[in-house]
Amino acid sequence: MDDAPVNYIRESTREILKLNRRSHRNEVSDLQRSIKDLRLSPENISSIVQNLKSKSHVTVENLLILKNALIDDEKNIEVVLKCYGALRGLVRELTGNNVSKQCAAAGCCCNLALGDSRACTAIAKAAGPYLTVLLDNPITELAMTCAWTLGNLAGSGPKVCDILVAQGAVSKLCNMLQIHNENIQDAAVYALLHFAYQMEDDFKPEHLQKVLIALSKLEVNATTSRLSFTLSCHVDFKDNMPEELIDKMLATLKRTVKIHSENCVRSQCDCELLYAERTLANMNVEVYDIILNYFLENNLGEVLLEVLNKDSGSVNESLLWLLGNLYNYSPSNDFFKHLSSL
Repeated sequence: MDDAPVNYIRESTREILKLNRRSHRNEVSDLQRSIKDLRLSPENISSIVQNLKSKSHVTVENLLILKNALIDDEKNIEVVLKCYGALRGLVRELTGNNVSKQCAAAGCCCNLALGDSRACTAIAKAAGPYLTVLLDNPITELAMTCAWTLGNLAGSGPKVCDILVAQGAVSKLCNMLQIHNENIQDAAVYALLHFAYQMEDDFKPEHLQKVLIALSKLEVNATTSRLSFTLSCHVDFKDNMPEELIDKMLATLKRTVKIHSENCVRSQCDCELLYAERTLANMNVEVYDIILNYFLENNLGEVLLEVLNKDSGSVNESLLWLLGNLYNYSPSNDFFKHLSSL
């Protein structure tokens, strides 16, 4: 298949991932704010940062204030990074023995990781090894926040990804997918999505295989579907695609169509169906027979026409791309005869 459509689709998801990187932390930050408003003046934020630098006593509340300040105003990221020793102070709290402080410090690192590539490079070098080790922590909140942080760092670009991969982050994140904890799995998927997108074909085949096998066992949602599509653009995808994931994507197709029909509007469509279509379109031609037979046996012709009849922009384009690939492979297949009769 020509690489141009794949490259075009990959590029079209870039801004979605950037927005996701920020909105994810906005939502979590809002959920974890205490009832008391913890935002303070720039002077008070600077005072907390200076305390980190000078090894003065920093309370959990101080760290929560700083965490929220970092998401409220990007200028506060520069305040921390320009204060020599402040980042080292956060790492000190991250690696301490007080779990509440560890979680709050990890939240600070997570929001710091929304900065640019330069900022994320500094954070990855200083905190990356500790964040990676803490992925194994039995405290769910701490392990999750460290995974989100690694995902935000990876989202800043390939250079930071290379640093984190060398520290063992991707291997640990792949292992997290095996943990029977939905929150842990979701955090790992979020992080791996950013690694896979930024690294493209440099995402190691052994990691690719582990993630694809895990995806065949996880719940299908917008993030897992987006990760499946991102990995389907990998040069080694076709050699590592498990049959179980193909079967799962096809089996949930009717449900994803229903979700799309009920919830999506043209300007805001970023649902499971969009990425399922794109992933199926990237399959080996040997898999196209399986897809066509499934469509025919399960009477999906009407369902797919219903999607096309809804003005859904990118979803329609991706479905036409999938159908075009299938037709080019087997124009005489009974499914297309059935589809033309509807």
